Amino acid sequence: MITYLLKPRLPNGTWLGVILLVLGLLLASISLLVPARTVFVVLGSVVSLLGLILLAITVVVARRQRVWVTFDDEGYTVEGPRGEFSGSWIDVTDVSVSRNSAKIALWHGPARRTIIAHPSQTMDDEFMKVREGIRDHLEDLFTD
Repeated sequence: MITYLLKPRLPNGTWLGVILLVLGLLLASISLLVPARTVFVVLGSVVSLLGLILLAITVVVARRQRVWVTFDDEGYTVEGPRGEFSGSWIDVTDVSVSRNSAKIALWHGPARRTIIAHPSQTMDDEFMKVREGIRDHLEDLFTD
């Protein structure tokens, strides 16, 4: 059994959160040098808190978008934000690959399919390993 983890890219809000956090800490540090300390401490604290909240939100969103793909000799399981789907290799009748959006569809007859989609819609190394794993399992099935 082998499991692949398809992770999304960090959301753009992550960098904004880091910038706000650093800016807030900088404002709080300035309070040590100027007479109007309270204003800078409060402003720095608020900006830092907003940065931390934004960072936490982006991390939670990114973690929830992860997709786990597990292969074994009998079949596959795909777990992600849309639920858990599984199937047997012997029931796969066709495979289609979208080169533009990093999606693989495993067809089980004309009416049922399982779609494996990379959360960041990129063909990274892990997604290429998933493609190779599917090919290897199906080749093994038809060469025996």
